[in-house]
Amino acid sequence: MNNEILVLVIALIIDAIGEYPNKIHPVVWIGKVIDFFDKKRKRRSKYIEFFEGVLLFIFLSIIFLVPMIIILKIIRNEVIIYILFQAFFLKASFSIGSLVRHVKNCEKEDINELRINVSKIVSREVKNLDKSHLYSAAIESGAENIVDSIVSPLFYFLIFGVPGAFFFRIVNTLDAMIGYRNERYEYFGKFSARMDDILNFIPARLTGLILSIFSPRRVFKNLKKYAKLKINGMYTIASISAILDVTLEKIGYYRIEGGRDCTLKDVSKTIKYILYTSVIWLVIVTVVMVEYGLPWWS
Repeated sequence: MNNEILVLVIALIIDAIGEYPNKIHPVVWIGKVIDFFDKKRKRRSKYIEFFEGVLLFIFLSIIFLVPMIIILKIIRNEVIIYILFQAFFLKASFSIGSLVRHVKNCEKEDINELRINVSKIVSREVKNLDKSHLYSAAIESGAENIVDSIVSPLFYFLIFGVPGAFFFRIVNTLDAMIGYRNERYEYFGKFSARMDDILNFIPARLTGLILSIFSPRRVFKNLKKYAKLKINGMYTIASISAILDVTLEKIGYYRIEGGRDCTLKDVSKTIKYILYTSVIWLVIVTVVMVEYGLPWWS
């Protein structure tokens, strides 16, 4: 077993136990830096706001990645410390357990409790949504985050090691916090949003391919019909809709036609497919690492 596989195994064990406390969670600190600059900045021309967004991306990459790479170079010969240090940051870059827990919290019959829990995982307004649309929102979030939370970070770990996985997490956190098409973030978050699209481009399609295993004909039919509605997210959303044979809808944005409206049982089934996809992807990553000696970082 090479060091990087051991790093992955330890990170998975930590993930199964739970998330880091906020005080030591690297992604929480990334979020604090983003929030600090977001609150301090003043509204300016679209060109200046775009440039500020680029500078924030560069600043975050420097303050988090450069020290990480320097430390890894210094401790490279201290094998145990080297492995544990990488495992700590790799775990921070992905989350299977947290994604499952957040979606599982939406397995509720009571609509008020359901609405509260769904509001925690989606950015859309949920106060006027009926049950089927609330379940749909939970399923869509779970499906889309298979890429953001699992496949993409481990894809970049596979190629570039822990620095690659953590670089993706920086970009994805920027996109999650400021990558919105509204008056406040249209230009400030545009660079981060486009970077996130680029980094997720291949992983999103790989995830759609993995999900197609469970219902090839229906998945490929849905992807052909709906994939263009959303550059990356629709590869998993349309796939899950096909597998479950349900309608998934974000009112005013898209509607993926299925055989019926979403129910509580479909949320439970979505969790199973998140786990199935995670296991398949982890097997692929491990086999490729062993066969080709990846990541290149090593």
